[in-house]
Amino acid sequence: MNIYKTHNDQQLLTSLKDRDDAKAFEEIYLRYFDQIFRFVYKVMQDKEIAEDLVQNIFFDLWKNRNKVQIQMLSAYFFGAARNQIAKEIRKNKWNREQLKLVEDFFSVSSTEEYLDEKETKGLLESAILKLPTKCRAVFELSRFKYLSNKEIAQKTGLSVFTVENHIKKALFHLRQSIEFVVLFLLLK
Repeated sequence: MNIYKTHNDQQLLTSLKDRDDAKAFEEIYLRYFDQIFRFVYKVMQDKEIAEDLVQNIFFDLWKNRNKVQIQMLSAYFFGAARNQIAKEIRKNKWNREQLKLVEDFFSVSSTEEYLDEKETKGLLESAILKLPTKCRAVFELSRFKYLSNKEIAQKTGLSVFTVENHIKKALFHLRQSIEFVVLFLLLK
């Protein structure tokens, strides 16, 4: 009987990290491979590429097992999958149609599948705090106070054009700072 089947994810991570336990790694692999593969395959639409990307994720976990800081395995794997997908897209310079498919897929997926709510809010708040002061104020009025660009312009004394530019700048910064899946949470 495989005793690792009764272990929770944290126990498996501890065994993997502290004892280089290959059996713990094997159990993690068995628990998560299919789930991550289905996710990557939905986006990539190519079985071989999806298998390669998922194998890269597990290889990286094994290689960095003593250094990796993981709070939640599902969040780790989905984040790693998004990173692998992004690398593959950049590497192959996908055409606009393929990129649109990926964007549409991520826009309808729930970020709760990938990150718990607290982690998502933390990433988002951190990225927003890095915005320039005026840009952050305009963005917060737009996304959190639900004011129109015209209302923001009146409230801040800026032109509507300037308000639009601040919002565009904020969105660009957020795309650069955090995973684009989190960004879509704002656009709902």
